[in-house]
Amino acid sequence: MAETFDDPDIQSALVIFRFLVVIPYTILLYDYLLTLEREVTRFWGRRFTWASGFFFLNRYFSLFGTIPILVQHYSTTTDPAKMPMCRAFRAYHQYFALSSQVLVANILIIRTYALYERSKVVLGLMLLVMLGAFVFAMRMLLTGTEIEALPPHIAAFGCPIGTPHAKSLRLGAAWSSLLVFDVMIFGLTLFKALRYGRDRTHGGLVSVLLRDGSLYFALISISNAANIATYIRADPLLSGSATTVTNVVASLMISRLMFNLGDSTRSVGSWTLTTRRLPPLSTLSPYTTESEEQYVLDTRWTTDAGAERERERD
Repeated sequence: MAETFDDPDIQSALVIFRFLVVIPYTILLYDYLLTLEREVTRFWGRRFTWASGFFFLNRYFSLFGTIPILVQHYSTTTDPAKMPMCRAFRAYHQYFALSSQVLVANILIIRTYALYERSKVVLGLMLLVMLGAFVFAMRMLLTGTEIEALPPHIAAFGCPIGTPHAKSLRLGAAWSSLLVFDVMIFGLTLFKALRYGRDRTHGGLVSVLLRDGSLYFALISISNAANIATYIRADPLLSGSATTVTNVVASLMISRLMFNLGDSTRSVGSWTLTTRRLPPLSTLSPYTTESEEQYVLDTRWTTDAGAERERERD
C-alpha cells in the first residue's frame, strides 16, 4: 500500500514515473520532426486511401493524445478540488492506452490479411482474438479501486496514483490479453518470413524479417511484456509506469513500417515489394503512382495485369 511508503520512496517512484512519460514522448516528438519531410513527400497532397488514413490516425493520435498525460504528471496545485480532474486524467490515460492499442491492432490485421492472400480463416482468427482481448481488457479496466492517500506535499505535484496489488493484477491481465494478439501477429508474420526466407537470392532471412516487419512486431511485444511486468512486480506507485513507453513504441514501429513500405517500392533487388518469389506487401502502401507496380489496399499478391507482366519477364 502506498500509505506505508516513506516520503523519499514515494518521491523516487514519482520521479521515475514522470521520466517514463516525458522521455518516450520526447523520442516520439523527435522522430516526428525527423520524418516530417518524408511524411510530406509520401502522404500530403496524394490521393487519400485507407492506408494513409490509418497512418495519420496512428501518428497524430499518439502525438497529441499523450499531451494530457504530461499535464497529469507535471501540473502542480494544492487545491483539493483537483481530485475530480485527477480522476478524469487517470481514466483518460487508461482508455487512451487501450484505444492506441486497438488502432495499432487494426493496422496489423489489414497488413496480415493482405500477407495471407485475403484468407478468411486468418482474418476470422485475428478478429476473434482482437475482440476477445478488447472485451476482456474493458472488463478489467472497469473494476477495482485506486489509492489516493498520499502526503499533501507530494500529492500536490500532478496527479500521482497508487494502484493496489489486486487492481494491478487486473490491469496486468488486461494488457496480457493484448499481448496475446501481438504474439499472434508476430507468429503469423514470422511464419511467412521463415517460409520465404530460405531464398538467398532475396537477401536472406534477415532482410525478409525486416521487410515483413517481424522484428518490428517483436519489439512491440517485448515492450508490452515489460509493461505487464510493472503491473505484476513493481511498487503500487510504479504500476503501469511503462504504458506510455509501450504506446510510443507501437506507434513508432507502425509509422516506420509504413514508411519502409513506401521506400521498398522505389528500391531494387531484395527490398522490392513486387518480387516474383515473395508476396508483395504493397497492400498497405500509403500511395500509388502510375509508373510503379503498387496496389493500394488491394489485399492481393498482384493484379492479373501485374501477374502477366511477371510471366513475360520470366
